[in-house]
Amino acid sequence: EDFRANPATIRDEIIGWSGTGYKVVAKVGNRLLSIWAGDRMEYALGVTVRDEARPKHAGGLYVCKTEGRALRHRVPARRGGLFFAPRVLLRCRCEGPFVEYPGGKVACTALTPVEVRPMPSGYLHSEVASALPGALPRPSESLREETSALEAEVAELERRLGYR
Repeated sequence: EDFRANPATIRDEIIGWSGTGYKVVAKVGNRLLSIWAGDRMEYALGVTVRDEARPKHAGGLYVCKTEGRALRHRVPARRGGLFFAPRVLLRCRCEGPFVEYPGGKVACTALTPVEVRPMPSGYLHSEVASALPGALPRPSESLREETSALEAEVAELERRLGYR
């Protein structure tokens, strides 16, 4: 079956892939945590974690097939996640079943981190920094909107609690 015809197929193996995956994670103190799930998903060298891979992003542990793809992979900001935490790159042994997605992304059923690598110079949060040297990155409009919404929520909670 051609992957392009049905990208959400569960596979026992992915032809041409060694099973080595790369995952960017947050490093908080000595803990290695999911950027997306925050402290609900922790990784440790040599310790296998499991989550059944299912089509349509309904389950699995996500990795990229190459280090370069992992470094270019965008992780969107999410409430409860660790979007702004310092990051490291995990090299992992991955086990199936798998679900393969476009762009070199794979959901695997079992993942064992085998190496922690530092991020390359210039890497900033969700993508390689593209700002000129010395220039600060500009916050995106969506982050401004999220910040405004959070500030309004805090103000409302303070009003209800009688702080304002």
